[in-house]
Amino acid sequence: MAIFHLNYRGCSPATGAGAVRKAAYQSGQALVEDRTGQLCDYARKERVVEEGLSLPGGVPPIGRGELWNGAERAWAEGGGGNELVALRYEFALPIELDAAGRRACVRDFCGMFPAKACDWAIHDDGRGGNPHAHVLVSALDLNAQGFIQRTKGEKGQCWYLCQDAHGQQAPIRATDWKAAKADGWEKIYNFKDGRRLTMKQAKAEGLGTKDRTSKRPVQMHRISGQAARDVGSAELTAVRAAWAEIANRHLAAHAAATGTTAQVIDHRSNKDRGLDEQPTVHEGGTGLIGHADRVKLNKEIRDRNARLQALRAELQQEGAALEQLQREVAELERQRGRIEKAKRGRAQGRHRGALAKRRRVAMATAAAAADVKRRMAMAAADQVDTRAEMIAQLDEQIADLDQEMHHLQRGGTALMMSSNLIKATELAADRRRLADERARLAGEDTSPRKPEPPRPGQNRPRGHKPKH
Repeated sequence: MAIFHLNYRGCSPATGAGAVRKAAYQSGQALVEDRTGQLCDYARKERVVEEGLSLPGGVPPIGRGELWNGAERAWAEGGGGNELVALRYEFALPIELDAAGRRACVRDFCGMFPAKACDWAIHDDGRGGNPHAHVLVSALDLNAQGFIQRTKGEKGQCWYLCQDAHGQQAPIRATDWKAAKADGWEKIYNFKDGRRLTMKQAKAEGLGTKDRTSKRPVQMHRISGQAARDVGSAELTAVRAAWAEIANRHLAAHAAATGTTAQVIDHRSNKDRGLDEQPTVHEGGTGLIGHADRVKLNKEIRDRNARLQALRAELQQEGAALEQLQREVAELERQRGRIEKAKRGRAQGRHRGALAKRRRVAMATAAAAADVKRRMAMAAADQVDTRAEMIAQLDEQIADLDQEMHHLQRGGTALMMSSNLIKATELAADRRRLADERARLAGEDTSPRKPEPPRPGQNRPRGHKPKH
């Protein structure tokens, strides 16, 4: 699968890494270095799959040897020294792409430097398992007249980050360092513990030169005032990101054309990506010193990373199982909520039904009670009417009896009077009975009364005189 690998190195004759030599190695061509007269011819030419030059617009065709010998002459004319002639980039090519796709990737990479001369070559191990590219990018811009020298202000000037006795820090030009040192300024170095200290401060803490990350002091960029290392790191990060974008674009096009899943590479470090895996080291060629040790180290790193991946896979499976359980628990909670809601709805429905039923029963009971009351009222009214009629009838009967008794009491013969007296007594009894019945119907007191003594002369036969 596609991997990300990109690094770069400076190319300067002052360090023995001339541009002609590097061009001869990566192209597989024998080139003569005009500066020394040496023939540069290297082995392993069989690994060179393809090579070419990418020149700025308007520049006529030029040979590889002429190009880089001219670059070294421009370097010497500009003062030489530590100035770079070129930057040499090396990066892995996607194994998924064919030769045309890899060539297109390399040409797109060279397109990032439109004003520079780019010398590129594609290498492989002969088995198709390690395709990679070498690109030599000129430090100077190139036009039809040749390489363009930079002005003194444009040239890189070395500045050191220094500190005085009072702890004040400031960048000091390398050419002014001797005078600054006489005034008590000291250079600042990067130490392995991540701090920046002067050697005086380091010795006070028991640290020495072996504890520094480099023998070089902290350098500052000539324009921005930033550390040169930080500026170079930022520039390299930008190039790495651009190459990742180029490779991913071609991988996506390849996947679309073949109907496969697109591979993606990431220029960020494992640390920046939040990965625990240890990065491997670049092994280089088999003939290089320390190659076997680097191969062994990479094997150990890959074994550790494989164990980490296995552990991570187990954790992911357990995490997925945990997430599934959490989803199931959440679904059960939702079901329980729905059931409880349904129960509450049914209970509320039953309650409303019971209330409605009780309301209907109450209304029916009230209606029945009202009907009973109405009927009772009607019955009472009928009873009152009947009682009144009966009382009226009794009054008539009593009046008739009174009249008849009055008639009997009017007198007559003695025999008739005796007979009338008996009948009058019977009529009086009937009258009392009727009077009691009337009193009962009228709601009057019907308790037996003490009979009043007869008044003198009451029921006395007419014409009878009391004895003296």
